[in-house]
Amino acid sequence: MALATPMRLSTPLPTLNTEEKSSDIIPSISISTSSITNSNLTKLYKYSQETEIKSYLDPNGTIHQYRQSTERALLAQRKIFLRKKLGEGSFSSVREGFDIFHQHKVAIKIVDTQRASKDFQEKFLPRELDIWPRVNHENIIKMYDHFIECGKIFMVLEFASQGDLLTYVQRVGAIPEQKRTVWSYQLCNAIKYLHGLELVHRDLKLENLLLDINDNMKLCDFGFSKDVLKCKEYLSKTYCGSRAYVSPEILLGLPYDAKKADIWAIGVILYIFVTGVMPFKEDKNNQLILKQHQKLQLHWSIENEREQSARNLILNIFTYDWQKRPNIQQVSSHPWFTISQTSKIVSVPIIRSNRTANKRKSRSS
Repeated sequence: MALATPMRLSTPLPTLNTEEKSSDIIPSISISTSSITNSNLTKLYKYSQETEIKSYLDPNGTIHQYRQSTERALLAQRKIFLRKKLGEGSFSSVREGFDIFHQHKVAIKIVDTQRASKDFQEKFLPRELDIWPRVNHENIIKMYDHFIECGKIFMVLEFASQGDLLTYVQRVGAIPEQKRTVWSYQLCNAIKYLHGLELVHRDLKLENLLLDINDNMKLCDFGFSKDVLKCKEYLSKTYCGSRAYVSPEILLGLPYDAKKADIWAIGVILYIFVTGVMPFKEDKNNQLILKQHQKLQLHWSIENEREQSARNLILNIFTYDWQKRPNIQQVSSHPWFTISQTSKIVSVPIIRSNRTANKRKSRSS
């Protein structure tokens, strides 16, 4: 993000992967819906037979061709209709899908392991596949299932129909008081849950905060997440996150407490919620960003009592020394969140059965 403090957010929405999911066999149990029709089953069978021609070059320089199932076919074999693309990255994409078995939309993140870097494949991807399926919280996007086929990893995820908060802020600017207080509370609630399990996210940003049909905020994307208990050292050394959201100690290249780095990113997000702008101007020169972190010459709107409370909380989070920075329990117990205790947005959970007898276990590095 390259945004000056008084400017509206203008960062393009990053891409993710979403596709439709389906089960390998048609369930024998009765399902109270008329959507599983002979027509749908015919389409699924047709799509499941789709193949595409692939080629590779052997060490002798000879080109070989072969056929493999398409992405739509692999999902149709699991009774999922693949729909529109929601986003795309360098080696992944996100698409919307419809799960015929459970009768609801899903998001499918597809990672092409043949295009991904070795470090991503050996370190970050195994962590994501280990951690994400284990978390279960109302403000975290659920991973229903994942499978590996044809050199690609398919993650079947909870669908958030209202998009991400970056798009929302780009459209409306500063978020209305009740919504921003509730969303801030929900974000802190999700991070309190993760930190309580000794899990850290390490990539908190507006793009990774999604809204469901009831306008509940849900955290997604565990590509940089880490299980602290499975690591030999408590402090992290990997540069993780987006430059506009990362804490001073990460920019300095020092070993850092990932929990306190998550807290700093929460401060950036809360500031955007309140003002509609970025707190720090992103720059290729880390020293210039660090000077902004030290001076904290931030723009604030006209303040009432609640705005002053929010300002005090955010400035407390922006403590340069991570050892003096508050933890998530201290942040979430701040008086600014009082209204959230009595005005939470109602969540309507989707009930799914477990169709996979034996889940693949991904080793965390």
